[in-house]
Amino acid sequence: MRGLNHIILLSFMLLGVLGATAQQRTVDEVKKSISDLSVNLKTYQSAVDKIKPALTHEATKDKAETWWVAMRVQYGLYDKYKVSKEVGNKVDAKAMGHALLDGYGYGVQAMKLDTLWEKNKDGSLKLDKHGAPKYKTKFSKDVRNKMVDYLVDYSVTGVELYAAKDYEGAYKSWDIYNDVATSSFARQRHKIEPDSVLGISRFYQGLAAFHLKKYVDAHRLFTLARNYGYDKKTVYDNDIAALLTAGDTTTAVQVTRDAFHKYGKQDIQYMRILINDCIGHQNYDEAMRLLDYAILTDSTNADYFDLKGNIAELLTSYLDARPYYERAVELNDSSARSQFDLGRCYYLEALHVMRNNTLKPAKKLMREVTPTFRKALSHLERAYAIDPSNQDTRNILRDIYYKLGDAANLEKLEHAPTR
Repeated sequence: MRGLNHIILLSFMLLGVLGATAQQRTVDEVKKSISDLSVNLKTYQSAVDKIKPALTHEATKDKAETWWVAMRVQYGLYDKYKVSKEVGNKVDAKAMGHALLDGYGYGVQAMKLDTLWEKNKDGSLKLDKHGAPKYKTKFSKDVRNKMVDYLVDYSVTGVELYAAKDYEGAYKSWDIYNDVATSSFARQRHKIEPDSVLGISRFYQGLAAFHLKKYVDAHRLFTLARNYGYDKKTVYDNDIAALLTAGDTTTAVQVTRDAFHKYGKQDIQYMRILINDCIGHQNYDEAMRLLDYAILTDSTNADYFDLKGNIAELLTSYLDARPYYERAVELNDSSARSQFDLGRCYYLEALHVMRNNTLKPAKKLMREVTPTFRKALSHLERAYAIDPSNQDTRNILRDIYYKLGDAANLEKLEHAPTR
């Protein structure tokens, strides 16, 4: 019985040795198969499948050569896809992109394992003049050179994967691009990218993070983009959106302040966010101060006057707000918001008169308030023509038409399509 067990044990050991030998032979065969310059796309695709078991087998998974060969296979596959695309063939963007990404990942693993410690005759480690163990590498230089050679391809691949809605792949590709571009070995080969280019890639990586709902990370990347000098309006806008979505209003307001000082004249939304923050903290004096500063720097911006009217109305009444709304309409009569706010003031005035004169005969009272309702209509109808989707405008118009007995316009409004 003991003899039988010994035979079985030897058999298992033999199988292990044969398995290890087979995996190493596979690595050697794959390396040889991609050495010919005439290798085609199908050969590389076959090599990808053939090398995979060696990446997990105990006998080969801890060898730098295994991962180095796998890296060469993936980069070669990417090259074949690229050539096929350049001659007009339709190529799977995701398969092409991930060939490049996998090649980089395999290269990183190869470098981690590619350390040959130098030893003395007695087996102890050799030390350099600083007392640190000495070592050599066999594949790392080739790996690093490959990474730098494909620097631009990582950026292009990010664009391709983003267009294919593979946001995870796009994020990873742009991350690799920035890591390689700023690496010491890239600097040694004089392939340093301008900061503005790195900023653009960080911005697009931030967009990918946004799609992945990694809002905090998106903010980090948008901030990096600006730090690199890429501070376009869209960088601020997407950063603010990410922060607000993440619920970080404090940081969103900080970024908005920077955006306002740079692009405030182009977009009223920055001021609205700042004002809303002031209102949320009941800091009305600060809100007015901000608006006064904005008006001082851009006195023809109708939106600023409309916002100031909103604050005045909140603090006191629509009567104090109306002069600001009037000024806003004077500056821009195509602003649906300003037309609505001014028309609403006249509407509220008419309602105030009606509510405080309930003892007057109805007909006499209507004659008194009709001119004010007409003033309201002139602005509300204009607002409705500009923006028919505003339900508040429709509701007030409906009430005025009803009170004035204007059945024709009321009927027309009721059957008008909503957007």
